[in-house]
Amino acid sequence: MNLLILLLRRSRGAVALAVFFGLLTGAASAGLIAHINAVLTSGGTLADRATVLGFAALGALMLGSRIGSQLLLTRLQTRTTFALRDQLSQRILATPLRQLEELGNHRLLATLIDDVQAVTQGLLCIPPLLIHGGIIVGCMTYLAIMSPMVFAALLVFAMLGVASYLLPMRHIMGLLRHSRQTNDRFFRDLRSLTQGLKELKLHGGRRTAFLKQELFPTAEALKQLQVKVSTLHTFTTSWSMSLFFFFIGLLLFALPGLTPVSTSTLVGYTLAVLYLQQPLESSMTMLPMLGAGTVALRHIDTLELAAAGSPLPLSSGEPPAPPSRIDLAGVTHAYRREGEDTPFTLGPIDLTLRPGEILFVVGGNGSGKTTLAKLITGLYTPESGEIRVDGRSVTEGDRERYRQLFATVFSDFHLFDSLLGLAEGDKADKARAYLTRLQLDRKVRINDTGALSTTDLSAGQRKRLALLTAYLEDRPVYLFDEWAADQDPLFKEVFYRELLPDLKAAGKAVVVISHDNRYFDVADRRVRLESGAIVAEESAAAPTLSARPRSAL
Repeated sequence: MNLLILLLRRSRGAVALAVFFGLLTGAASAGLIAHINAVLTSGGTLADRATVLGFAALGALMLGSRIGSQLLLTRLQTRTTFALRDQLSQRILATPLRQLEELGNHRLLATLIDDVQAVTQGLLCIPPLLIHGGIIVGCMTYLAIMSPMVFAALLVFAMLGVASYLLPMRHIMGLLRHSRQTNDRFFRDLRSLTQGLKELKLHGGRRTAFLKQELFPTAEALKQLQVKVSTLHTFTTSWSMSLFFFFIGLLLFALPGLTPVSTSTLVGYTLAVLYLQQPLESSMTMLPMLGAGTVALRHIDTLELAAAGSPLPLSSGEPPAPPSRIDLAGVTHAYRREGEDTPFTLGPIDLTLRPGEILFVVGGNGSGKTTLAKLITGLYTPESGEIRVDGRSVTEGDRERYRQLFATVFSDFHLFDSLLGLAEGDKADKARAYLTRLQLDRKVRINDTGALSTTDLSAGQRKRLALLTAYLEDRPVYLFDEWAADQDPLFKEVFYRELLPDLKAAGKAVVVISHDNRYFDVADRRVRLESGAIVAEESAAAPTLSARPRSAL
């Protein structure tokens, strides 16, 4: 029902019209059976011109209404599927980063790949199911009119068949839900396989343990669940369909001995029951797919992503005006780290960013530096305290616009295959000039649309390419998270002694997370974090508050 509601939300009119066409298909099918029955029981004497024309008209009506219903619902299903993908992508982007990190990439990938595919398959089942429903209603109506007494016997068998099908289906739905949960673990193991290739190849014991304790058991559990669903559904469907042949046997051999039944009724019922077998069998075959789609849709809802009615607003790409200062006042953020019983708390943090100033954030691993960076950039929401821009507090409604102040290169950055809107017009020439300065011009080319010839580079070169993207964004605040960690000594010198001072001279506020203590003199200020708290702050020189803007490179 969840999938049908999804279609109804998309277009009630199209669904209602498709249902009408489905019922029309059923009525035409019943009329065809009535014509066939009449001709058979008359010995062919009714095969006159009027009967032939009536048969042809009903056949054309059935074909047209069936095609109309199928086309309407198929087009609606296609639009709904793509709208679901688009909406889900926007909901993920609109969901707070911390919540997405807690869900895990493997669950998000399973949702985007498997859940959406299951929903799509479920939606594909709805058009034929509605058509089959119309045929069943039409034929049953014809049978009820032909002989109410025989129809009552048919209803008894039908209810027995439905009960014998629905009871196992409840168990099948439970298996489908369990299978969906197991699928999340399987995606987690596949991610470990692809991301841990080097480690698994270098250590035979770890590789064997991973395969035997993680990947293979999860895959086996998933396989067993799918086999159980398939086996149980096969037995259930076969038993339910055999009841129709039992009914035909009783109709032909037992019922005439109990009560007078006309030949016309026997032939009509036999034809109708045999005709109903195909849509009923097809419907029962599709119900598990419909159930899997319903489970997938419910699983999407359990992720508790941002509401579908409030997708992430699309930014024009133009950042707000450069602020004169950004203040973090008593900001805190708490979360539970993997493997730890107690939550880690960052803060309270009091910190100020100013244009034309380089701020270094230093501290040991696990001190909260990257968490602080995500708070500064608005990717995390403070649990207490506030962030102010020129004295004005950043509210939830302002947070999207606030994030546009920052150009960043995080330690776990993603490098796109294109500059994505950052190379229009003269920016393409500027990007090529940056490539030369970053010593990438012999490795990478940029075409007029901003597509990169390759991103298959060393870790240090990929970070330089990410730095190029940050330069092209030309934002008021730049944040680098351990950017120089993968650079050779020569380019570390270029980064700290040339590139950072250039950004400072251009009037940018620069935040650098670094362990390179030999370059600490580059900073105007340094703050040291330990266990989520600022334990020291040092000023190397008075900041330049009114630096005259110029090109960063």
